[in-house]
Amino acid sequence: MRSLKGPALAALFGAAVLVLPPKGPVALIRVPKVPGPVEPLLAALGVDVRQELGACYLALAESGELAGLRKAGLRFTVLDRAAGRREAVVVRLDAPATLDALRLAGRAVVAEPGAAVFWAEEGSTAGAVPNGLAFKPLSPRTIAFRAGPAVSPRPAVPAAAADPVVEALAAQVAAANLSATVQDLQDFQTRHTSTTGCRAAGEYLFGAFTALGLENVRFETFGPLPGSRNVVAEKTGETFPDDLLIVCAHYDSTSGSYQTLAPGADDNASGSAAVVEAARVLAAVPLDFTVRFALFSGEEQGLHGSRAHAAAARASGERIVGVVNMDMIGHASAPPASVDVYVNRFSSWLGDRMAGAAASYGGPAANRIVDPSMVYSDHAPFWDAGAAALLAIESDFSPYYHSVDDTLDKLDPAFFTGVARASLGLLAELAQPVREGHPRAPAGLQSRLAVYTSLFNRLTSAHLTWTAQADAAGYNVYRSDVSHVGYVRLNAAPVGGTSFVDGDIPGGREFYYVVTAVGAAGLESNRSQETCPFLGGAGSAVQAPPGLLRFLAGGWR
Repeated sequence: MRSLKGPALAALFGAAVLVLPPKGPVALIRVPKVPGPVEPLLAALGVDVRQELGACYLALAESGELAGLRKAGLRFTVLDRAAGRREAVVVRLDAPATLDALRLAGRAVVAEPGAAVFWAEEGSTAGAVPNGLAFKPLSPRTIAFRAGPAVSPRPAVPAAAADPVVEALAAQVAAANLSATVQDLQDFQTRHTSTTGCRAAGEYLFGAFTALGLENVRFETFGPLPGSRNVVAEKTGETFPDDLLIVCAHYDSTSGSYQTLAPGADDNASGSAAVVEAARVLAAVPLDFTVRFALFSGEEQGLHGSRAHAAAARASGERIVGVVNMDMIGHASAPPASVDVYVNRFSSWLGDRMAGAAASYGGPAANRIVDPSMVYSDHAPFWDAGAAALLAIESDFSPYYHSVDDTLDKLDPAFFTGVARASLGLLAELAQPVREGHPRAPAGLQSRLAVYTSLFNRLTSAHLTWTAQADAAGYNVYRSDVSHVGYVRLNAAPVGGTSFVDGDIPGGREFYYVVTAVGAAGLESNRSQETCPFLGGAGSAVQAPPGLLRFLAGGWR
């Protein structure tokens, strides 16, 4: 357990610092998202949060920490008093009989409508989950907890105009290529993790990435499933090589006869084919940001591949800008079909951008859904790691899900191609194709806050600096109060130097900044990295922002 921070608690609760009883057994608790400062209290108390859901947080706490929660007046329910000895998972309750089935297999407690916490008294909890149920293990470590207000999600931001360069790239996504890859994966008969079919499918995907000339093509092995491995490749960005976009899907499959037949065309050869096609289109295109193409295994057994990948990214401090996960994007029984885009609160900008890309580049209508309880696919481990991530999944859910009848002939080619084009469009917009004849995007953008306080006033300003760009005659500075969307230019004429001060910022709100270079002929570059001085400067590293400090300094937005 994390220790209490005396100064933070003193600031939050007054001069007296809480004195907690000695440590004791570890309990799994449910903390509801009730009105009031729930998140700042959790941050101040150092509570070991392992899962965010829509209505609550699931956390581990020792007896001393439970006493601290009670003293702070924070409501919670103990779900398991011996949680330190076993693994727990969240299971989707998608039918009335699901909870009964779970209780026959082990212990199950409803965490919120539609989700239960489940654990086995002995043996493997994941192995005890009844076949066919969607589940996610709790994070094995404290999630990158992003403290913030428990408020209704903001409205979606209107889509920006289509980018002609990106539009041309999205148009290259070919239905025939998507279908061919799905058929090739289906032909392995089963891709259930640890079968020879899944291993052969991995070799096939490794060969596809290698043939495209991608960099760092590799297998990533992981436990606890023997022989399991992810297939990963990259295209390194030319301007910001250390800033990473991930497009991913799982390539394993399952069915009631998974040892011999699990064709998995929709679930999830469709998403895998879209990743391969995105790699084909972008392989020869110079980009500002690095793109990683990741195909995970072990998803059907508890997101094993993506959990291992996201944990490694977090441990190494990789700077993940955003993650696009595609899972079941090929089925549509009746027009007009749409795609659901699930995000959590801190990924909602990515949902905005996906909805805009769908509208601009030939995709179906995209429904942005802010729902942290949708944790049953490979985006969820990246949420745990503090990264922005989305799940794109068909709204018209396939009736052939997890069956031997999930085959290519059940897919809708037009819908499938549209979702793949929207995802490619989003990816290309964020990765930024390098434009011939335009200046390069400025690098090295940094920001800091300056606060000036007087008896009657408090003024906040943002101070920006960046590295001089050799082919720039000036620079434009843009600001938004939403990450990665809705930028508005602040300067009337191009800035001559490499610094800018945005003075008198409204209090209680975060702002995000990017800079572009303007050439002698007036052509403008792509955007720089985004920086937010309220969150500690440039970049999008996989880490939690200093939420408690922002709360103590002036409240939440």
